[in-house]
Amino acid sequence: MSIDWPDELGPARLETTVMNYCGWTTVAVVFGFVVYRFLTGDPFGALINAIIVVLLVSTILLGRIPRFKPQALIAFGSIITASCLMSALLVSPNGLLWTYLVLWINFLVLPRSVAIVLNLLVTVILAANVWLFDDLLQHISWITVAVLISGFSLVFTNELKAQRRMLSQLATLDPLTGAGNRRLLQRDLERAIAENRRARRDSTLMVLDLDHFKHINDNHGHEAGDQVLEQFVTMVRKTLRTEDGLYRLGGEEFVVLLRDMDPQTAQTNLRELHERLSGRVDSPEGPLRFSAGAATLVTGENWSQWLARADRALYQAKNEGRDRLVMS
Repeated sequence: MSIDWPDELGPARLETTVMNYCGWTTVAVVFGFVVYRFLTGDPFGALINAIIVVLLVSTILLGRIPRFKPQALIAFGSIITASCLMSALLVSPNGLLWTYLVLWINFLVLPRSVAIVLNLLVTVILAANVWLFDDLLQHISWITVAVLISGFSLVFTNELKAQRRMLSQLATLDPLTGAGNRRLLQRDLERAIAENRRARRDSTLMVLDLDHFKHINDNHGHEAGDQVLEQFVTMVRKTLRTEDGLYRLGGEEFVVLLRDMDPQTAQTNLRELHERLSGRVDSPEGPLRFSAGAATLVTGENWSQWLARADRALYQAKNEGRDRLVMS
């Protein structure tokens, strides 16, 4: 199962926010320079600034299209890097002041390797143009500060990404078993429904409940029960495809999302899957068996209706004697 990110913690969420905030702010400021340079008789400088404005606006608007966000972020970093160089080399040495901001932003919006390359390029090119600096001390000071900012930005963004990854796991994964939690289940079910509406892709849901699991906790303790749950999740996950999902609803109840599985395939394969998996994990009370209910998505259902239908099939399986699968 591929681990998804919550929308508010997604890998591109911070990057997109930085691009939008810094991008629009830069557009407003640079547009002011366009007007100023034009009015003060510097049409070449005004043209350079105008080109920067057009490129930034185009990139920010491209980033509003979800499938183009990664490309827009790369383009944004490249544009602000090129703009920094053009401002310093073609317009005014005052463009050096923009360098520090660009070095920082690149690490926030770009993949680490790309940011390192662009920042190194900016630093080397500008440092090589000694005429930009008033004296040797200013030259050395600028290089030192540029290197320090790049180093600090690299360390900071690495730590930030690690923290975001940890927060994502806390928000979407069950801490004991590593299976997805209910929040991730709801989002994946909603996406499966959207795929069904858009591309007629069928998906099947299977709800599992471990039979007589309470006896393990009562007779051998919760630690033994936790170990059994972890072993069960490991066993089920090895059986699933990478596009499938495994989630823990709570206690000893789990949900499996099987993408691209139509009703006919589900009827044939899920009973065989149940027979292969039930009893494969050993527990202090003997082979661990489970009851299951399955339901293929019906057009017009929402995620809770779909889950409820599979859940009703599960309870039918339990009422009929457990250790069996019922299709809804």
